[in-house]
Amino acid sequence: MTSALLSTAGLDAASAAAAPPTGPRPVPGKAPSGPWDRFNLSPRGRTVRPVATHPRPGAPTVLHGQGSSVTFDFGQETGGFVTLAFTGRTDADQVVGLTYAELSTYVSATSSDGSNGGSNNEPPVHYAVTPGGTLSTRHDTPLAGASGEAAADPASQLRGGFRYLTVVNVTGGTVALGDVSVSVTFAPNAADPRAYPNHFHCDDDLLNRIWYAGAYTVQTNIVARDQGRVWGPPDVGWNNSATVGESGDTVLVDGAKRDRTVWPGDLGISVLTDYVSLGDLDTVRNSLRTLYDHQDAASGALPYAGPAVDFVGNSDAYHLWTLIGTASYVQLSGDLAWGRSIYAAYRKALGFSLAKLDTDGLLNVTAAADWARTDADGKNLEANAIMYRALVTGAALARSLGDGTTADDCAGRAAALKSAVAGGGYWDESAGLYRDKPTGPGAQLHPQDGNSLALWFGLADSPARAAAVSTALAARWSPVGALTPEKGDSSVHPFPGGMEVHAHFAAGRDATALDLIRLEWGYMLDAPQGTASTFWEGYRTDGTSDYSGSYMSAAHGWSTGPTSALTYRLLGIAPAEDGGRGHTVVPHPGGLGSAEGQLTTADGVITASWAAGRAGSGSFDLTVGAPRGAITEVGVPVPDGGRGWRVTLDGRAVWDAKSPSHGARREGGYVRLRGAALPTVTVCHREACSRRGGCHISQLSRAVRPRPRGRRALSGSWKRARGDPVCPARRCPAAPVSAHGSSNAYMYPHDKDRFIVICPTGGRVTYMR
Repeated sequence: MTSALLSTAGLDAASAAAAPPTGPRPVPGKAPSGPWDRFNLSPRGRTVRPVATHPRPGAPTVLHGQGSSVTFDFGQETGGFVTLAFTGRTDADQVVGLTYAELSTYVSATSSDGSNGGSNNEPPVHYAVTPGGTLSTRHDTPLAGASGEAAADPASQLRGGFRYLTVVNVTGGTVALGDVSVSVTFAPNAADPRAYPNHFHCDDDLLNRIWYAGAYTVQTNIVARDQGRVWGPPDVGWNNSATVGESGDTVLVDGAKRDRTVWPGDLGISVLTDYVSLGDLDTVRNSLRTLYDHQDAASGALPYAGPAVDFVGNSDAYHLWTLIGTASYVQLSGDLAWGRSIYAAYRKALGFSLAKLDTDGLLNVTAAADWARTDADGKNLEANAIMYRALVTGAALARSLGDGTTADDCAGRAAALKSAVAGGGYWDESAGLYRDKPTGPGAQLHPQDGNSLALWFGLADSPARAAAVSTALAARWSPVGALTPEKGDSSVHPFPGGMEVHAHFAAGRDATALDLIRLEWGYMLDAPQGTASTFWEGYRTDGTSDYSGSYMSAAHGWSTGPTSALTYRLLGIAPAEDGGRGHTVVPHPGGLGSAEGQLTTADGVITASWAAGRAGSGSFDLTVGAPRGAITEVGVPVPDGGRGWRVTLDGRAVWDAKSPSHGARREGGYVRLRGAALPTVTVCHREACSRRGGCHISQLSRAVRPRPRGRRALSGSWKRARGDPVCPARRCPAAPVSAHGSSNAYMYPHDKDRFIVICPTGGRVTYMR
């Protein structure tokens, strides 16, 4: 690991040319502890207990008579097998029924919230009670209220997602409960569910809560391969004993409660959330492998959904999401060996989609199943934006695997598609938005998903149009989130909503992106009927479900877009946008004062922290830590057209709008550095800089404890350079080189005519010939 504050070898030509990893990356370790830990919602163990009871908080849990009930509140989303312990006060021959609910809206003693996908007839599941004994939904056979398979397999009654458990007395005697617990089953591959390899923290606690709630939502969606939902649905109750993964032990499904199935479109968001928080890319690989196992051998079509649903060939959009997910996995994991193993199937699937490109370069959708949007056929904007991203990432994947011909073909087709959208009548100048289709009924629809993806994926053909789209989308917000007109006039759907968050960042409207996160995801997190921990599948402007009432999932991975956006954009650590190798560090502060975090990549751990001075103070300090070759570019925001501002790199001026150096360039409100060492980057207004030539350099220097990379004795005639801060221990600028002592100074070769001496006590001094 190279110290970001003092590294002088982060991005030289040799490191950029270093061979990429070819196999799965090592299992990531736990992120360091810090103030961010208090936002982590994952359980501290595999057994959890309720935090409250209703309607009598704190009262002894004794149910007298038929129909009496009590509801246990676990305080947040959980999932797994329930164990009830009964005291000796319980009468003989009693029966209890269990119901479950994610949202308080659907707490009931007569029914669980919907999950089976058919009748959704899910009455209380009945179990016999033993006085002084226990009841386990993993082992005990239900008496009633469950599917017929439950008699042979009691574990089929696993309930994957709920906050509330209601216990109802079915018989007429007394039932006295002594203990209630849940054995948590999600993320079974995590020895410690709280041990995330990555972290995020900023000076806005709501954003911190949202980042960790997104991570937790996706964690509840990681399930054992044999604990998915059975399809077709039973007439009564549910059955969560289906095999939904065919590689490895775990898969990433769409929701904790339902559908508990691998859906490729959902992976378009949830994979990114997983990467920046949990780092569980093995589960992503297992999920993709399962989808390829069900590819149509003749046509190359990939599933709309994995087993047990197994719809194949009816969704062009979800087929493309699998292609994007494949390229993303290889990019993020560095697992070229797996990429080569799947490449023939990937190429066949790519050919299936290329055959649907019309002579104008646009995708013509003939298999119109999609995420629930209307107008999903033909040359709709959303599908073409997804096609564009599949081509861009396909070019990167092919190039990484040495297939230059396919890479060039994908790149050419992507350019043609982008030109076709730009000149094909999609743009509506009066609305400041793209139409879903140039003509027909679709021309009256300005979709949230298509417009957002056009910005996020780089399909928009100009910054001006991107800014106009961002402005117009924000103008449609409701009090509870951004509208999704392609679903319904009153729909608020966090799946395309997450796309919109990324879109605002891509348009350079960082504060707008953060405002939407606070509005929509803050609403879900703090809504009184919610789980206080996970994000919902889709709702309406009045806060009610937009998915068949109680059937709505309240822990849906496709609704976690802000988690990746906050790491990629606000913090600034992001993989290459074109799907290639390496990461960039380019913060988007959005009016915040500070952020810090880390991302575990195929090249090792990248850390970043930044602090922005108060408005008008003229400072922005960015500190980066990364292994050699992991970072390809660093950027810092420089306002006011750059006039009167300067950027320093480890104390050396590299840009001041007149004399840039070290490859610094100004682009889109940022000064970017590529192909040079990238340690501490400080941006400040000239008038705010000290006469000694460093804005906050002395403060930053005191934080470092470097290891020597090249200690050398100074020989010849040297003199101290002006402008270095004073060493607090030895007042270095007034002392000769020998005063540092060989054991108290690290001498870093800067160039052949300059040495920088760093005292462990925090001082620094530069000597020149």
